[in-house]
Amino acid sequence: MSSKETAEEVLQKENWERIASHVKFVVEENEDEPILDSLRALFAVNLVYGDRLLVDALVNKALENGSSIPKIAALAGLVSSYIQSVGRLLVEDTVSEFLVAFQKNDARRCYAKAKLLSQLLNYGIAHEIVVLQVLHVVTEHLNAHSVRLTMEILRQCGHELLTVARGAHDLVYEGLRTYFQDSKSSYELRREFEALFELRKREYSGRLSKLPLPPYEPLRYVYMIDPEANDSSSGTNLRTFVFDPNFDEKEEEFESIRSKIELLDEAIENPPAVVEIEDKTQSDSLEFKKKIYLTLKGSLSGDEAAHKLLKMRVPDRNKKILVDTLVMACSQETTYSKFYGVTAERLCSSHGSWKHAFAQSFKESYDIMDTFQATQVRNMGKFWGHILASDYVGLDVLEAIHMNATETTPAGRVFLKFMLQELVLDLGIGELKSRLEEPWVQPFLKGLFPVDDVEKTRFSINFFTAIGLGPLTEAMRQTLESEKLTIEEQKPRSYVEADAEVEDSDDGNEDQTARTWEKFNRMRQARNSKSGGVHEDRNSRQRSRTPPRRRRSRTPTRRRSRSPYSKR
Repeated sequence: MSSKETAEEVLQKENWERIASHVKFVVEENEDEPILDSLRALFAVNLVYGDRLLVDALVNKALENGSSIPKIAALAGLVSSYIQSVGRLLVEDTVSEFLVAFQKNDARRCYAKAKLLSQLLNYGIAHEIVVLQVLHVVTEHLNAHSVRLTMEILRQCGHELLTVARGAHDLVYEGLRTYFQDSKSSYELRREFEALFELRKREYSGRLSKLPLPPYEPLRYVYMIDPEANDSSSGTNLRTFVFDPNFDEKEEEFESIRSKIELLDEAIENPPAVVEIEDKTQSDSLEFKKKIYLTLKGSLSGDEAAHKLLKMRVPDRNKKILVDTLVMACSQETTYSKFYGVTAERLCSSHGSWKHAFAQSFKESYDIMDTFQATQVRNMGKFWGHILASDYVGLDVLEAIHMNATETTPAGRVFLKFMLQELVLDLGIGELKSRLEEPWVQPFLKGLFPVDDVEKTRFSINFFTAIGLGPLTEAMRQTLESEKLTIEEQKPRSYVEADAEVEDSDDGNEDQTARTWEKFNRMRQARNSKSGGVHEDRNSRQRSRTPPRRRRSRTPTRRRSRSPYSKR
């Protein structure tokens, strides 16, 4: 080797050692420093040349401190968006080290590598195929150790697998379910499995969220596992110095990347205005309604349906949507089924927030009753009658009803008919009447039983009488009778005053009336004199003694049909 080459090799080796010490220091301090500060500190040296040193430092840090693995994966994701070799080397080394540790039954190293690989999937560095290959290797021969390792991987990256590879994700769970059904496992292991299944039912809602990062474009790397290979020396050459003949080119590439990092700092200091995007497609709401509808249709009883719905742990903001879906599903049946009423009872009895959701749904459904068909109106009326009879939803919801000709519609009155008849069927007319007469509910029934207007009172009485619930109108009838007596007392006084006014006007018009009759008599006498006795007195006419003839009907008589062979 020439002296020039020897000097260049020595220079690269010194640079290599300087990069190694700097990267190790920054990665060690990464746990306490913000990620962006660590990113800037790392790019103080040529990471294009020292990518293997960075990967080695990240892997060792993950092995030493498992709690720092999410932050290590986030930092690796940012770096690999600029230097792609970092992500590729990190995925390859992590998988290789995991396979070696799994073959040697090194539990500590297995869990550290599995957790790091899961976080690399979460931050967009490793492809889901890599994790699925690892899961295939682990679940090929299940035992207590491999089951715990599988559950740890699913806890770390189960949500990401559910999003990008739902079928494979479900197959892993089926394998675990089969294992626990066929084998005798410990009580603690079964409890862990049940907790994992509960996490899956919530779609991993209790998982740790990702760290906030500036926008970057991750590139997922695929590493195919060769089951016949036995590469136990993988990862040992990351720290070994190797002379690079393209060192100058890597220096130029690193300078261009450093300029991008400086632009990133400016973008962070002056972030663009946040544009809020409103999703008007309501895709989440439609998916939620679909899930509720399928749950109802897949249940054999109201108790089972309510149990499934309560296990979903629906937040308060979505309970109104669930109630609307329940009412709509009930209305679409051919006939009313008490399945929906029992489901509503169980929901209301579980927590008080459901009562508010049902009350709000009742008011909105009544306002748009014209949009439903006749069968839907009947089913909804019986459904709400069942709920009100159970007393889980109070009669104060009837405040939205105003029984008069202008504020009710035909569909609304039909709805009230079936609702009230269902109440009578469940409670009886006496119990319903006593409930409606309770003092606390009277302010909410002023619209349904109006007494402040005669026309409204009469309209309400006629409605309840027509549907066979006349006993509920006794108070309104008494009010209407007292109103009539008041009107009759005022009527004679008005008549006396009117007669006095007529008498005063008759004295002034008496002469005018006499003159008018005299003029009329003169005109009548003149007309009779011109006729000359042509018209005889009606009383002097003689009636004919001949009886009146019966006129022949103009309607042609029906003839009997004759056959051509009959005799004439």
